[in-house]
Amino acid sequence: MPKANSKATLPANPTLKEINWYKKQINWGELPPFYHMVASSISETEGILHHGFDNAVKRVLDKRNWNIELLGGYEDDNGLIHCETPPRLALHQVFTDRGFELWAYPFAKHTQIDQYVKDNRLIEFNVWDPHSMKNLIRINQLHKFIAFFFERGDAADKALILHAHKVVHKIISFLHSEMNIVSTDGVTIKDFYQMCERDSRACNDEVDVARLMLGENINKD
Repeated sequence: MPKANSKATLPANPTLKEINWYKKQINWGELPPFYHMVASSISETEGILHHGFDNAVKRVLDKRNWNIELLGGYEDDNGLIHCETPPRLALHQVFTDRGFELWAYPFAKHTQIDQYVKDNRLIEFNVWDPHSMKNLIRINQLHKFIAFFFERGDAADKALILHAHKVVHKIISFLHSEMNIVSTDGVTIKDFYQMCERDSRACNDEVDVARLMLGENINKD
């Protein structure tokens, strides 16, 4: 049986591969199923800017679907789209029963739209389909994984959560560079982590009070 490596360490700013390696070193050479599921989802999210398969981010960035007439753009003789002002989007970060998600909403003048629209002169996309374009990214079951960390997680689990936060921040920064992002709101991964941290501390305090009432000695930490 593989032996846990107590000397394994994480670098200061680890990659996902390095976090997975560290997790194996402290977990008898294996990746627990729950950890593996979340890590795989983060890996897929991290790769959406590079992999060739279709996804919501690429659909939003597809200039062929931009309403260039409304945006003041044009198509040149080589079929290339030129548009100095990209479509506006509002980004919303949310935790659902499926995990962490990043949603996008287009605009009709000054109003956010959350419905299917096609060939409308007020929308900056030729087609906006929420089913395939609204949910830009999802990290499956991240909310449950964060809660699990505060119950019995380890340093690798914490590093994975921090890496997920960095991946989402990188994608949002990329969208800011490619689209006209009007606003970004909602509950970030950091927000949710800190909320769980406060709940965990409150729970621990209640346990310590109960122990004091039973006459047990507890340390000040």
